[in-house]
Amino acid sequence: MDGPEVRRLGPNWGRIALIVASVAVLVGAVLGVRAISAPVERAGAPTIPVPAPSGTRFLSPSASPSADASTSPSGSPSASASSSPRSTMKVSGDFDWAGVTAAAAGSQGELRRYAVGVESSAKLDADSVAKTVAGVLNDPRSWTGDGTVRFALVARAKATVNLYLASAKTAATLCGSDAGGADSCTKGNTVVISAERWKSGAAGYAGDTAGYRAYLVNHAVGQLLGKGTASCPGKGKKAPVMMQQSGDLRGCVANPWP
Repeated sequence: MDGPEVRRLGPNWGRIALIVASVAVLVGAVLGVRAISAPVERAGAPTIPVPAPSGTRFLSPSASPSADASTSPSGSPSASASSSPRSTMKVSGDFDWAGVTAAAAGSQGELRRYAVGVESSAKLDADSVAKTVAGVLNDPRSWTGDGTVRFALVARAKATVNLYLASAKTAATLCGSDAGGADSCTKGNTVVISAERWKSGAAGYAGDTAGYRAYLVNHAVGQLLGKGTASCPGKGKKAPVMMQQSGDLRGCVANPWP
């Protein structure tokens, strides 16, 4: 008599395969989530440059700040920097106004009343600067010499002309961006002289600080009076006061007077 049928059960390969596949999918999902949430780190430099935020300056690790901020992007000095002193003066934007006064020389000609202000960061005494300016403008060799105009140094409240000694950046604010690198500029009844030039001097006036400062005053006031730019009339001749004399004199001899 046959007994009950006995079935030998071997490994269920189909079920095992299904379990393995499910585990693989689960592991892959977990790794994928970690890959998305974890930062990616790669060696080497990025291949796409990222622009710096506006107003931020970046230097590469191998670069060092330039010793002269007035150089052009190519590395050569710009046109204004080549004839102007390197701007190292701090900018305060505040002015000390001279308290001294000086009557105009003579009694003929249009009377111009002016006040003198010196930017505090220039570290110059406003009264001393004002006395120098008055001495120049009252000199008969200056613009007052022809009898058409005369100048009186007065308190600021009484002035119709404000004469400033200012840093380059402040000069650009007072006269506009075109003033950058210039020895002087005018805008209406505002006259601005470079405080940096006043202190540093110029090669053509080596050893003659008083002469160079007289040139700066006469050149700036000449602009106020509407005098045009001049050029060297010939080698060995006196440079016109309205010629730019802080750089190359073009063969002329330095001359601070009109």
